[in-house]
Amino acid sequence: MEGLAPPLALLLCVKRAIEKGQSVKQGILLYIKKERGEFVTIVTLWLGLLQQGQDPKDAIQRLSSPHRRTLLQVLERGLRGESIHTVLVRLEEELVEACNEELTNKIAQLPFIMLIPLLLFQFPAFLLLLFGPLLQNFFHSLGGG
Repeated sequence: MEGLAPPLALLLCVKRAIEKGQSVKQGILLYIKKERGEFVTIVTLWLGLLQQGQDPKDAIQRLSSPHRRTLLQVLERGLRGESIHTVLVRLEEELVEACNEELTNKIAQLPFIMLIPLLLFQFPAFLLLLFGPLLQNFFHSLGGG
């Protein structure tokens, strides 16, 4: 699942585990085993706090994305034994939509980002071509020629 957003990858692992008849915890552990990154460490911390019987709200509050917080809250309900498959399906749709929106925003910013090489490299070269003969003529006339 390389290239997927981390919460979407976690959601798909858990959803696939539920559809195979496995538990939510097995899906989370499969995600932790397969993936790498910052979100995996937060999920590992969150799962460890839950297994120790502590309140994982501090780990959840560190997340900046509301989709990630919601996903961990839904998975916590699943670990307590509630049925979460329908919630996961709806959350998957929302996450895919959020990913598409983020991609659209990044693509919309791309032309402006691509102007940077134009301004840094091509524009000075154009000015040199434009003003080069003019400056050469100016210096030649100052030299008395």
